[in-house]
Amino acid sequence: MKWLVLLPLLLSVSLSADTKQKLFDLYQQGNYLKACNLGVQGLANYPDDEVYISLYAFSCLKADFIDRLAVPIIKLNQTKEARSNASYFSVILMQKKLLMQALYDNKQIKNVKFPTSSYLLSRVFDFYVKDPQPNQLIKEYRDPANARSSYKLYTSVSNGHKSIAIDEYYDKILTLHHVY
Repeated sequence: MKWLVLLPLLLSVSLSADTKQKLFDLYQQGNYLKACNLGVQGLANYPDDEVYISLYAFSCLKADFIDRLAVPIIKLNQTKEARSNASYFSVILMQKKLLMQALYDNKQIKNVKFPTSSYLLSRVFDFYVKDPQPNQLIKEYRDPANARSSYKLYTSVSNGHKSIAIDEYYDKILTLHHVY
């Protein structure tokens, strides 16, 4: 009888440990979308585990699900590293929101300064701030660090949902399409 009561508890602990390991494995394998989805689903089991929350947030970031960073931004506050991660995620989310305002509402963001990041949206944000190209629907930028790389920034609407898109080019060949 005692085992019948403990069995569900033991299974729950075992499944929780499996979720954390699976999240790590998916991230290591580059399955960022699956890791992001698993992270969202398993968050209730790890509401205060900042390592889990950070890994889930980085997975969502790499899968271009920037809007899913809002919860980790709030939860990551107990350690120096967690606060640093939260700040990083906050900057990227803010850059996305400001680009949306600039592209959809003609809001000028010319004098806005944020820390520089290697994340694609962050780099394109910096290009936009330096050269907003107000008369162009599609903003085109060449990467000063690599003349063979270029980017196109534009608005995108899908199923009534407004977003922004960034296309990455290498030697004028489209290599990646991102929708934020």
